[in-house]
Amino acid sequence: MPSTRQVFSVIAATLATVHAAFGPAFSTGPTASGVYISSSTATLVVPAAPPASSNKGDLSLWVGMGTSAGDLIQSIVESYAGSSWSTYAYTLKETSPTSQEAIYGKGSATAATGSQIKMNYAYSSSTGNYTQTVYLNNAVVSTLSTSDGFAEGWGSAVECAATDCGTVPAHQWINVQIVLSAADPGYINTLGLSSGVKASMTTSDGGKTWNVPSISIPQFTF
Repeated sequence: MPSTRQVFSVIAATLATVHAAFGPAFSTGPTASGVYISSSTATLVVPAAPPASSNKGDLSLWVGMGTSAGDLIQSIVESYAGSSWSTYAYTLKETSPTSQEAIYGKGSATAATGSQIKMNYAYSSSTGNYTQTVYLNNAVVSTLSTSDGFAEGWGSAVECAATDCGTVPAHQWINVQIVLSAADPGYINTLGLSSGVKASMTTSDGGKTWNVPSISIPQFTF
């Protein structure tokens, strides 16, 4: 079962050793003791990529889950130095308290402005793995299965692997659903929204399934 660490944001803790800058975000977690995230899904409506004249770095948009093993399950939508967006499954796996290993999924795809990229994460009790499936306009383009412990937190990110990624347009994640292993009515109290981020989270089954119709992320300049 998940660890009982309850005093920090799981995703923030996982990112503590990552050298990057971050923009506005939606965040939840950690889950209650003995509860973990069994599946989640979210769809990005792809914004325009910042031009090469302003994006000199490695920009990525993602939703991810921090785990009890210190891993970060995070399918990626990436624009490198002003290039077109590309998307792929990805896990940042903890190898020591101060180091991590990047694991890339099978397959990737280029995504145009206005495309919809769905990221689905699901835990299998038979394998102990989380499987990522990335869809571009409803077609599977990348998959990855990794052993990561139990997911305890879920959130979005606007990430620059430096500080020179320019201005990222406002964008939306839609049709977000987070399903827990058991009901956790208090999960709503872990919801955090950065300045300018708009979202609401509700449950109709006592706290096992959480729905977020949309997460609106404002424009942000690195």
